[in-house]
Amino acid sequence: MIGHAGQTHWLFPGQRPGQHISADRLGLRLIAVGIQPGQARSTALFAVAEEVPAAILARMLGIHIRVAVQWQKASAGDWAAYAAAVSRPADSGDRTVQPSL
Repeated sequence: MIGHAGQTHWLFPGQRPGQHISADRLGLRLIAVGIQPGQARSTALFAVAEEVPAAILARMLGIHIRVAVQWQKASAGDWAAYAAAVSRPADSGDRTVQPSL
C-alpha cells in the first residue's frame, strides 16, 4: 500500500490510495480465515427483514420493494407458520384449545 496507514478513513483500505477494498477481495480474505460471507449475508438480511418495514429495507439496501417484501415473507412467514403448527394439538378433532386466564 502506498502512504501511511493513518492517512485513510476506510476501515478496509484498498491497494489504491483513498479507495476501499473491493467486495470480491474482502470476500476472499474472509474465506481464507474460515468465514463464509454468503451465509452470513443471508442471515443478516433475514434478521433485518424481521425488524424493519419493507419500504425502509428497500431504501436502505437499494433493492426493489417487491424483493424487500419477499424477504419479509420468507423471514417472518416461515416462523409464523411454524408457531401455528406447533401450537395446534396433536389430535385436532372437534376440540378447541381454550386459553387459560
